[in-house]
Amino acid sequence: MSRKKSLAIFMVFVMLFVSVPTMAFGSTAELRNQLNEIRQQRDQARQQARETGEMLGGMRAEISELMEILREYSERTMEAAADLAEVDFTLQETELLLAYAELELEAAINDRDAQEELFHSRLRAMHEQGPVGHLEVLLESTSIIDFLVRLDHVRSIAQFDQQVLEDMQAAEERVANTVAELNSLYASLVRLRHEKNLAVIALEEVVQAHEAMLEAMQEDEEQAALLYEIERETERALQEIFGNVEVQLRAAEAEDARRAREEAQRRAAEEQAARLASLNNFDGDFQWPVPTRSFVSSYFGGRRSPISGRQEHHTGIDIPAPAGTRIIAAADGYVRLSGWHGGFGITVIIDHGNGYSTLYAHNSRNRVEVGQRVNRGDHIADVGTTGMSTGNHLHFEIRRNGTPINPMPFFGR
Repeated sequence: MSRKKSLAIFMVFVMLFVSVPTMAFGSTAELRNQLNEIRQQRDQARQQARETGEMLGGMRAEISELMEILREYSERTMEAAADLAEVDFTLQETELLLAYAELELEAAINDRDAQEELFHSRLRAMHEQGPVGHLEVLLESTSIIDFLVRLDHVRSIAQFDQQVLEDMQAAEERVANTVAELNSLYASLVRLRHEKNLAVIALEEVVQAHEAMLEAMQEDEEQAALLYEIERETERALQEIFGNVEVQLRAAEAEDARRAREEAQRRAAEEQAARLASLNNFDGDFQWPVPTRSFVSSYFGGRRSPISGRQEHHTGIDIPAPAGTRIIAAADGYVRLSGWHGGFGITVIIDHGNGYSTLYAHNSRNRVEVGQRVNRGDHIADVGTTGMSTGNHLHFEIRRNGTPINPMPFFGR
């Protein structure tokens, strides 16, 4: 990590500690407000980081495209420079050829001038000697054959001189044409070199402009990357702070819930005490729990269990009745239990105060809830055969200080 980047990240944390509220353990409402504020800051930082990341991606795509363009122009510049170098080489070669051709032309002119001077000198000599000179040469012949030879020799010398002069003039013309062609080629190459040089200069200017643009874009990309990293660090820091405050909030909520439970238990105990205080004058006067049925199939005390067949102590009385028969509260009180109760099945227990309670078991359905106030004669359940039961009936108990007692003496007082 560069020094510049490290400094920027350090500044992020300084800004966070300045802008984010102190993480002190406060009330649930304060922590909740604090959490919402940090959540907003975190979400804002996340959105900014997302936008900056998208911008950074676009910038990098543009830089990649520009680098590709720069690569193409660089290749074209290299190709143009290679073409220019080839033209320079050809131009130098042409200059050398032209120099050689000019030397050849100068030599040809000198040779032609010398031969022409020789030819004219002979002509002048022949003119000065006149025909007598030739006749003397011919007349000195010793025979006809010698005469013919001498005559042919005189003719050959004249023809040779004329031919040599014509050949030298033709050679001079050829060399002069070559020089002209090389001069024309040289002029064309000079123009072509100028054009190639202008093309190289233009391409180099384009490359320099693109390089400057690339440098500026890379600087912008570096700044955007730094900003993106700062925003991501900000988001991570805020997320960490958010997590810490969330933990504190959950602890505060748990503490509030514990206090609320304790308060609810305290109030329930007070209400229970108040309810029981209102029943402290209960004298044990109970109403028959199944008004439509009076037959008792099993009394309180020792009996043979209808389930196991063994001798047992029966803790209440059994009142047979069809399923769904109405069961009523035997006295005023508060429902202490309403639900499944082991072998008793669906059960209701009512606290009447002064140490008395009643139990109604094997019900098919309960019609009261725990804590509910019931009055003597209220419909509290329906007869059933749930739990350890051999048929539809109500198992009814009267308890004093939690111990079952014989219910029968309490009816009809």
